[in-house]
Amino acid sequence: MANGTRRVVIVGASAAGLRCAARLARLRPDWAVTVVEQREVFSYAACGLPYVLSGDVDEAAALRRTSDGALRDAAYFAAVKGVTVLAGRRAAAIDAAGRALTVAGPDGRAERLEWDELVLATGAAARRLPGQPDHPRVRSFHVLEDLEPLLAGLRRGAIARVAIAGAGLVGCELAEAFRALWGAEVVLIEAAGAPLPGVVDAEIGAVVAATLRRAGVELRTGAPVAAISAGDERVEFTAAGERLGADALVVAVGVRPEVALARDAGIAVGLTGAIAVDDRLATSVPHVWAIGDCVEVRRLPDGGATCMPLGSLANRQGRTLANVLAGRDERFAGAVGAVAAKVFDLNVAATGLTRARAEALGLAARSVWITAHDRAHYWPEAQEIVIHLVYEAATRRVLGVQAVGAGEVAKRVDVASSLIARGADLAALAELEQAYAPPYAPAIDPLATAAFAAMNQEDGLVARRPDDLQPGDRLLDVRHPGERAGRPIAAAVMIPLEELRAALPLPDGAPWLAVCERGTRSAEAARLVRAAGGSASYLGGGLQLRAMMGLEREP
Repeated sequence: MANGTRRVVIVGASAAGLRCAARLARLRPDWAVTVVEQREVFSYAACGLPYVLSGDVDEAAALRRTSDGALRDAAYFAAVKGVTVLAGRRAAAIDAAGRALTVAGPDGRAERLEWDELVLATGAAARRLPGQPDHPRVRSFHVLEDLEPLLAGLRRGAIARVAIAGAGLVGCELAEAFRALWGAEVVLIEAAGAPLPGVVDAEIGAVVAATLRRAGVELRTGAPVAAISAGDERVEFTAAGERLGADALVVAVGVRPEVALARDAGIAVGLTGAIAVDDRLATSVPHVWAIGDCVEVRRLPDGGATCMPLGSLANRQGRTLANVLAGRDERFAGAVGAVAAKVFDLNVAATGLTRARAEALGLAARSVWITAHDRAHYWPEAQEIVIHLVYEAATRRVLGVQAVGAGEVAKRVDVASSLIARGADLAALAELEQAYAPPYAPAIDPLATAAFAAMNQEDGLVARRPDDLQPGDRLLDVRHPGERAGRPIAAAVMIPLEELRAALPLPDGAPWLAVCERGTRSAEAARLVRAAGGSASYLGGGLQLRAMMGLEREP
């Protein structure tokens, strides 16, 4: 690409577009970089919108300011970044052959912007439900304009009961906001069998579900919303055949990539419905590029195409493309898809493939679960977390990690993301080197412990799913007597781990299922039983995980 003065036009003034514009203007200050944005208000942290509603962020204006308080408006980008932002202008059509973009102004008049390079950062729009009416009591929660009507209704008491369609990341965050700050009745409806579908597997989803219900959220799963009708006083809808009502219905069923502008110009759209790009973020049309929520990317670790509408990825893509346009040899290799969420007092994070997704892709995926402390167990502020590790049995390749609990989970998922992106196997995860001190981490990180459990499983020491207990299971309880008082299991044979070696071999018969609070001692017990000639597995994650999932006290 020539390094002379060039005209670069970017459509979209959100994370990807503005990151690309600012970086490119820094690398090539003699180039003309122009951003076209259809909204008057732009460059705000949309991921922070639920936290304005919850009161964690004082005002929406904070989402438009830099860390030092500067307002990110057109004047800011012109003065500080050297970028021209044309707000209130809609990109109407692309003339790829003539290298021009038709832009409609606020008065409807059209103008042509000529370009040498065109970047599409058109983002995504909120998905709608079938038959969703256009009514003030039924709304999405995706852009800044969606926030104020809900705040106004809550402040004047017009919204006392709110329904949320979709228990994904946004839906769960909104449930907390409506319930914790405003005290509203909340009914959260999810078509899948558990919250956060596609983000976590059913076992971790059950932990999220139990947390929501303990907080007073009326959670309904396996219940798609249909037959919506809205009037002046109320909105009604059907979920799983039952007619329900609320003061407002917030639709949070995900987003779809905005590709109409690209499709009309003959730019290829991939199987995901997003714009197809190569690893340089180039589209099928020369000199037209695409980044952000409107593009599909290579999914790691399996290499398939996916669309990941995440602000973190949008920023990465914007910087990568700026480097490419400036003449640097850079590639966007793909994305693992690391996410995190706060659900009341529960921290949730996940990366890579869920077991369900891996199996759908034809991979021979297996799971292990461990319950551990996020710091040294004796540290006063130590909290328990659960790690769910998904891996491929034949290659021992790490496919995904999910973490949940009151403790620090995001940093474990961050580390796992880096390893998964590099094709790491269980051995690499087991050899994880961490910064260790009792206030920050245990001597063996929970991620490494999960890797050990997976490696042991491949050697024959099987972890049973925490929700998979059968009436005929022979249970071996290796806890201390004091622990049993808090969570008794009447049908179990009780032998503390410290006494088990002397009691071996156990009576012949059906295989044993060893249980303890967190799974560590029961895994050791199963190993001892096996070494003595018996057959045994252990309960993955222990009774503590079952309790977090809201399952009965006694298996």
